[in-house]
Amino acid sequence: MNSLRFARQFLLHPKQLGTVVESGRTLAGKMAEEVGHCVQVVEFGAGTGPVTREILKRLPEDASLTSFEINRNLCRCLEGIGDPRLRVVNDDAANCERYVDQPDCIVSGLPLTLFDHEARETILAIARRAGRFVQLQYTTAIGRDLRRHFSEVRVKFVPRNIPPAFVYVCRCPSKVHVS
Repeated sequence: MNSLRFARQFLLHPKQLGTVVESGRTLAGKMAEEVGHCVQVVEFGAGTGPVTREILKRLPEDASLTSFEINRNLCRCLEGIGDPRLRVVNDDAANCERYVDQPDCIVSGLPLTLFDHEARETILAIARRAGRFVQLQYTTAIGRDLRRHFSEVRVKFVPRNIPPAFVYVCRCPSKVHVS
């Protein structure tokens, strides 16, 4: 049911979602495993929640996940997850700092390559302040921008997804991280 809702929302708002299908379980797991033992996690572009659910499986009991989703229809899916550690915010990820002081990690499914330069730079500046940033993309076109913002950028290819995807794992070593 969530897959159909996601596809329908893609047809209505293609630049918001960036792909017609939601993230598969393998991709969601690869992204969530990068959260480590962080306790203040933020998710940008949560969609129907496949990555959200995987993060919550791994998240410590005393941790929190704030998931941003601009599409109200998709927020309803997220609200149905029912985990007390999850806070769903129906707002633009660019407004993150209104809701969360200092996240340890940001996980993003935003289609940054479809964003204009200013919007992309805003999101990357917020992510850099967190120190740990995990970004899903379907092309490698974002690599240069990420390397300008982060001193460490690793890329994981996930072929077992439709479409195959790239997970960028970015860090700023000057930030203190919980592994």
